[in-house]
Amino acid sequence: MKKTLLVMIPAVALMVAPVGTGANSITHAASKDSQVQKVETKAETRPTLRKGSRSSYVRDLQQSLKDVKYTVGVDGIFGTQTQNIVREFQVDHNLSSDGIVGPMTWYALDENKVERKQFTEKAAIALGTKKLGSKIVFSGDGRLLKDGKGKAYYIYKAANKDWIDQGGTGTIGWFHIYKDGRVVEQ
Repeated sequence: MKKTLLVMIPAVALMVAPVGTGANSITHAASKDSQVQKVETKAETRPTLRKGSRSSYVRDLQQSLKDVKYTVGVDGIFGTQTQNIVREFQVDHNLSSDGIVGPMTWYALDENKVERKQFTEKAAIALGTKKLGSKIVFSGDGRLLKDGKGKAYYIYKAANKDWIDQGGTGTIGWFHIYKDGRVVEQ
């Protein structure tokens, strides 16, 4: 009886234990209009992709890059264009720019999607307008970037509406508009 009980306890413990709670799982809370949604990211469960890879994972990668404002075709083939865009994304997010999509790049893509929901372009432009005035217009590529300290920001060209109306470019400078509210001229 004791032997049977000892064998059953570990079996029961395995059935009750939650599955898929790896040490590298990251849970982010993203709140919008008082709704809280949890996004569980498991970058470690996706394969490493590199030039020459062909799969639905490559298609997912390409769509993710497109979703975060990088211009790339979505065909499921990891060619030179995809490799170059991956490198650009890696540089923009302070990752090793090797053009290979491993856990760190998957994680950065997932994190970027969550942060874009928390800190939209519209919110960034509102911060810029608040700091620089209502006569300023902003333009940029819509990419949410990371600085050397891992802080999220958009980069925008700011222009004065009055100067534009008078026939000029109106450009007053380039600004990093941070999620934490800072507006820093470059």
